[in-house]
Amino acid sequence: MSAMKSFKVPFRMHDSGWLLLGLCMLFSIALCGLSRGMVLGYLVAASLVLHELGHIVASMLLRVPVSEFGLCLGGAYNRRSYAVRRRDEAIISAAGPLINLCLVLPSLILPVIGKQLGLCNLMLCVVNLLPIKSSDGSRILDAIWGSSGATNTIATLNQPATVAPVQLP
Repeated sequence: MSAMKSFKVPFRMHDSGWLLLGLCMLFSIALCGLSRGMVLGYLVAASLVLHELGHIVASMLLRVPVSEFGLCLGGAYNRRSYAVRRRDEAIISAAGPLINLCLVLPSLILPVIGKQLGLCNLMLCVVNLLPIKSSDGSRILDAIWGSSGATNTIATLNQPATVAPVQLP
């Protein structure tokens, strides 16, 4: 737990991050009106930050350095080193979407905007798990499969990331 004692990761709000927050607000207002939409917009933005905090906490527990996190037009992000072990890289990459998935059920108990917030968190989880370039899903697959699709997953997850994955015959 000593890694958690030094939880000092700077937050950076890029100029374009304000545009991202504005888009969250506009989307939320369109979804459920002005007053409810403002609240939902803030909670969706908080969900983005919690997603990144999931990656950061997993990184720190696995002793992977994190230099910063923040918001930009491309979304929430964190800058960190790669994990030495493929398994650790997969765990860190999965931690953010897992946070969003864990937020779905508690969101549903909120009056008025609970269903919308739960749906937004479910969408954040699913979209981040899609295997598209620089997504959590592609990082998880890269950690599991390496550069070749014909690898032994269990052996790969137990190897350091710098070791080539074992090929199946």
